[in-house]
Amino acid sequence: MGERETTEQTDGIPGVHSIVLQSGTNPVLTWKAPPTAGGYSVKIDLIANIFNLDDYFMEYTSVLDMIDRSIGIYESNAESARFRIFNPLFYIGLVLDLISDLPFIALGKFGFNHQKARTSAVGRLVKGVLFLIPVFAAFLTTLHHLGYLDPV
Repeated sequence: MGERETTEQTDGIPGVHSIVLQSGTNPVLTWKAPPTAGGYSVKIDLIANIFNLDDYFMEYTSVLDMIDRSIGIYESNAESARFRIFNPLFYIGLVLDLISDLPFIALGKFGFNHQKARTSAVGRLVKGVLFLIPVFAAFLTTLHHLGYLDPV
């Protein structure tokens, strides 16, 4: 038998959408209807609507341009990505980010829109406080073990 070629699956369009979003590229464009059709405007996610672009008289090249932009961002970020592999503070930050996301994940499990809650002003404040509490606790613990804090 011949060699089997293995490729990484990205689960189709949702996987591509996630990869583009993680690069920091926004795949949403504002499309405005012609004045004869009412002139209304609508936001279109290019990746989610890749098969419906003809309805908006848009070319597929706009999707390719956005994907090329994401690839360029990933390529320019390659050196710092190599540095992050060996940086323990990067992984500590990921863990703290996950801890600060737990209330929003719970809200999503209860049926609320966790993305909207996370991006609201109160949600960002809660996320920031939950991110800083473990950092402050670790700082105080370090000072205690070094003998700089008096026992209460």
